[in-house]
Amino acid sequence: MGDRALLFEDPTGVRVLTAPGRTVRGSRAPRLGGRVDVLLIDHPHTDHIGNVLDTNCAGTTTAPFEFPAQGNAPEIAARLNAAVLVGGEMGSCFTQKILNIRGAAPAGCPAAGQDNTFTVPRTSPCVGGIRGGTRTAIVEGESSGVKITTIPAFHAGGAPPALVDPPGVPPGLTAYAGTETGYIIRFTNGLTVLWTGDSGLIGDWETQSRMYGVNLAVLHAGDLFSMGPEEAAFAVNDLIKPRTVIPEHINQVSTSGGAVVPGTRVERLIQLVRRLAGPLPPSQRPRVIVPLSGVPISCDGAGNCSQP
Repeated sequence: MGDRALLFEDPTGVRVLTAPGRTVRGSRAPRLGGRVDVLLIDHPHTDHIGNVLDTNCAGTTTAPFEFPAQGNAPEIAARLNAAVLVGGEMGSCFTQKILNIRGAAPAGCPAAGQDNTFTVPRTSPCVGGIRGGTRTAIVEGESSGVKITTIPAFHAGGAPPALVDPPGVPPGLTAYAGTETGYIIRFTNGLTVLWTGDSGLIGDWETQSRMYGVNLAVLHAGDLFSMGPEEAAFAVNDLIKPRTVIPEHINQVSTSGGAVVPGTRVERLIQLVRRLAGPLPPSQRPRVIVPLSGVPISCDGAGNCSQP
């Protein structure tokens, strides 16, 4: 779904949306199907929270969201009763924004038992912090759920003035929102995702991949403000070593008619991943799947993913 947003659905029905930003048309977007159980945001920049809707692929034309000063992600959470799970100090930021939209502050998300469990779907939104630990979203009546863990990222985490309530911040500064994060998302069928969020290259991914058994890597590789293709390919082959790779946040029109555009960063990433993986047996070489807007990707518990 667009440049940054992915909507994951667990076999039990738990639905997890990442960074809807400027490419999802609010809570009424048909592709959301009227339900988001968990919303993940790695940091509060406008391109992840969403200040305007991109109305073309290049982002050169835009339209306003319903609540421009609050952002797209808070509106989705408020209207669809999602659990917003964030790191750093973003919890208080989302609590205020949902209050501004609904007229009532969201509760803190429950964290029951040793797995910090909460049930979905919910009848009202909630906000829950994760600073290195794990929360579990479970459909009522199911015996297992989706486990969500925050991990470090290397980017920036300030909230821009456009998304800060009055009296705002002094000129030239951003509002403090804590540290940026990535996520580990573990699904009930065994699929385990490392979602880097916006980040430079981090050696911690090797440790996290070993600990959690990561088999799908979702990499932000737009260069300048996150990894470029070279760093991302190294992360895939030397650190994370997943079965499948999904590149996103490329900040470039990268496909046309479902095919990768020659000369783009996506093409470069695919070439580098294949080159670095060349000595490996075919069964161990990671597969790169380019996400296409509105086209589903199916993954088994071993991280083998495919598109129609």
